[in-house]
Amino acid sequence: MSGARRGLLLLSGIALAVGLGGLLAARDLPFTAARGEILLGLGVSFNPLGALITIVLAAAAIWGALVAGRGLVLAAAGGFALAALQVLLQFGRATNWLGSRGSNLSFWLALAVGLLSLVWLQLQEAKSR
Repeated sequence: MSGARRGLLLLSGIALAVGLGGLLAARDLPFTAARGEILLGLGVSFNPLGALITIVLAAAAIWGALVAGRGLVLAAAGGFALAALQVLLQFGRATNWLGSRGSNLSFWLALAVGLLSLVWLQLQEAKSR
């Protein structure tokens, strides 16, 4: 297993754990509550919808990394980028579909950039063989 694939699995696993923790923290909130629940003082906040989206995107990235489906990892990275964009567009408004705050922007953007970088590294490793 290459270093890039291990990195993809690690990054995706962290995202999955944070998403599951967010779902647990937000269990008493309405599905699309505008103000999410902060996860263990880490700063990221989720309502149930935001947590489920994070879980689904992380699971897609894990599956893509396990079966070497770069397209699936790229789709997950795009999904995380869209979630980060949602923070910019809806933060502090009455309609905040994912219950996110500014720290979610950093979290989701880091996941998008990290996944994209690791896919690029995989491509470079494949070229050098």
